[in-house]
Amino acid sequence: MSAPEVREAATVVLFREGDDAAWPPEIFMLRRSARSSFMPASLVFPGGRVDPEDGEGEARFEVAAKRECHEESGVELEGVTLRWFDTWQTPSAESPRRYLARFYVARIDADRAAVAEADGVETEDGRWASAADHLLAWREGSIDLPPPTLSILLRLATTDWRAWLEEARPELATPILPKVSAVGNEIAILLPHDADYGATPGDAAPCPSRAQGYPRRYLRREGRWQSDDADFNARFAALL
Repeated sequence: MSAPEVREAATVVLFREGDDAAWPPEIFMLRRSARSSFMPASLVFPGGRVDPEDGEGEARFEVAAKRECHEESGVELEGVTLRWFDTWQTPSAESPRRYLARFYVARIDADRAAVAEADGVETEDGRWASAADHLLAWREGSIDLPPPTLSILLRLATTDWRAWLEEARPELATPILPKVSAVGNEIAILLPHDADYGATPGDAAPCPSRAQGYPRRYLRREGRWQSDDADFNARFAALL
């Protein structure tokens, strides 16, 4: 059986613009439909796959990001600067649908932010909250967060996002490519800096330096992804 095709995708982290002194900023997120075949009922950032109509070259990712953001949240991003800050690839053993996804940040004014809502088809329950508040809802068990989303929210909650927008493009072009492993009766997602990553079967990629700030692994437990990283858990506890 041939390996599933890796499709390109683009995702947007929307910040509601305001007084820079008002910290932390709020982020718009959507709950995917429970009927979805990919990450059902998970809380995610607006985004989707790159289509042939989105063009060629680097620009195709931004075209897709703006189109998908508008379709899923109603927010129009024409004229808004997108900043690429991260890239993830779906593990080879996780899903028949695999994506190479670029993550962008966009700051939008109050007028654009006011129209943000779920489309009622692919997504539901749109919400504005700080990264820490989204993480608190996850810890309390009311939402499920995919490992890339969970990692990025932790990064947003514990660092100044303006600093890591300066990441060099060659670094960003190397995706964070996790692997899937069985740990006892649980499924684990191993990031490239996990000690067991090299010996675990599956497609592999070098470990980009930005991955070091993320948890080493996640476990599927009690119906949601949870960290199995003591350092992550200590940093998260410090937010509360």
